[in-house]
Amino acid sequence: MSDKTTRQQLADALKPALPAAWVLVPYSRNLDVLSKVTVMLHASRIERAPAAPMGALVSQFTITVIDPQDDPTRAWGALDDEVMELIFALDELGVQWTAAEPVLVQNNLGWEITIDIVSRKETP
Repeated sequence: MSDKTTRQQLADALKPALPAAWVLVPYSRNLDVLSKVTVMLHASRIERAPAAPMGALVSQFTITVIDPQDDPTRAWGALDDEVMELIFALDELGVQWTAAEPVLVQNNLGWEITIDIVSRKETP
């Protein structure tokens, strides 16, 4: 098995694909007052990969892009572009995403994107 967890591999792949000004938070946690667009990873489910051999599983993550602006009109305007930028980055990385939904995160507006990552047990 890889020395890195699925979460670490996702964060490592995603970081260079995001705009340099954005902040990547690899774990779900309470956030301080935001000053930059923030992308947060949250592992939400692990299940057996359907119709796959033993040792294959699907890890489901929620990736949340959060805009720091207090004004809802400005935040939604910015998020229209930010969520698309994140989705296109996921597409370029070959990450399977299934849906994106608007959310409220600690008084900030954002979008949650659900992704699935297939992992296989490596044989020695």
